[in-house]
Amino acid sequence: MLPPASEANQQQNKVDALIEWMVDGARPAGNAVEIIEGICTRLLDADVAIDRFGLFIWTLHPNLMGRRFLWKAGAGVDRVDAPSQLFTTAIYTDNPLPHVIERQQSIRRHLEDPNCPQDYIIVSELREQGFTDYLAQPLIYLNGDTHVCTWSSATPGGFSDRDLAVLNRVRGPLARLTETYMLRLDATYLLSTYVGRNSGAQILDGKVHRGDGNTIDAVILFADLKGFTHLSNSVSGDALVRLLNDSFDCLVPSVMDQGGEILKFMGDGFFAIFPTNSDLTPSTQITAAITAVREGLASLTNADFQHKLGVRTAIHHGRFHYGNIGGGDRLDFTAIGPDVNLTARLVSAATELNCDHVLSETAAAFLPKLCEPVGTVSLKGFGEDQTVWQLSGP
Repeated sequence: MLPPASEANQQQNKVDALIEWMVDGARPAGNAVEIIEGICTRLLDADVAIDRFGLFIWTLHPNLMGRRFLWKAGAGVDRVDAPSQLFTTAIYTDNPLPHVIERQQSIRRHLEDPNCPQDYIIVSELREQGFTDYLAQPLIYLNGDTHVCTWSSATPGGFSDRDLAVLNRVRGPLARLTETYMLRLDATYLLSTYVGRNSGAQILDGKVHRGDGNTIDAVILFADLKGFTHLSNSVSGDALVRLLNDSFDCLVPSVMDQGGEILKFMGDGFFAIFPTNSDLTPSTQITAAITAVREGLASLTNADFQHKLGVRTAIHHGRFHYGNIGGGDRLDFTAIGPDVNLTARLVSAATELNCDHVLSETAAAFLPKLCEPVGTVSLKGFGEDQTVWQLSGP
């Protein structure tokens, strides 16, 4: 058995090695779960009395407040995404997080102490679970933004002075690691939100120059809300935006659920694609697009809106350029080509033919039993007349 002094030196060396690993970027850990597991495992090996760790980070996401990672000794790491409504609930307001963020100061509760304040929900919860100590620390980013990590111990007596000193040393490198992770996560969220999931991934992978992109095959879906232009002349701008958002909330999720990607919102409509390859055939993806249309239409029909709007759609399969287009330092990651133009023209043709859901002859050839010809039209920019098919059945 090592003498106390030698053992203390060994534990100190382990802490120093942990800090050095974190400062070096926690390589080769490839994701947040591996990094958290690595930090907590190394702390335990350095004889720091931790049994529970929580990391709470706020994100730039249209529907989420943030992300929570929770590590427990022997149980690994659990990740939960928190909805934006959580800000108004007691589980947030009656716990230390908002106070740590506002004051940028740590909060400790020695749970074994009979005089420990019962001022937060987490205090009684951890006591009931057998924990003896709790520490919430601010993780302060370079720009002043503050996130939070928490440490809990089940060791009798709670955290020692050495434990607290080590956790305080870890806090700075942890803030830098978290900030780096969040920069990437927020960039991913923002790009996915504004240019689409696959487009955002390509931009993050370095396709940021004019002309960057590739030619792909995909099923193309255009959707347009019926009656919106007339309605826009009679309701306020705020009401119109709410109606648009509510309507798209009915239509977009079904596209995403079927593996499609929204490339662009265009006023009262949107443009989506369902890429095809050796595994995802045109027939499969046309079926997915049709399913998305039907599910979205059902959701829109059942919605309790003050102003009811219908939807008109067009589906086609073709090839187009998918990448960066623009001028100067302003670019858009989008799709262009004759097949995209044809699909857009089909939406107008649907109005002319008094149909709501149409397909090109190319798309209809893959699934003729799901549609029927409705007429022939001349489309602007296309020399030959085009046969238009309409979706049959409910």
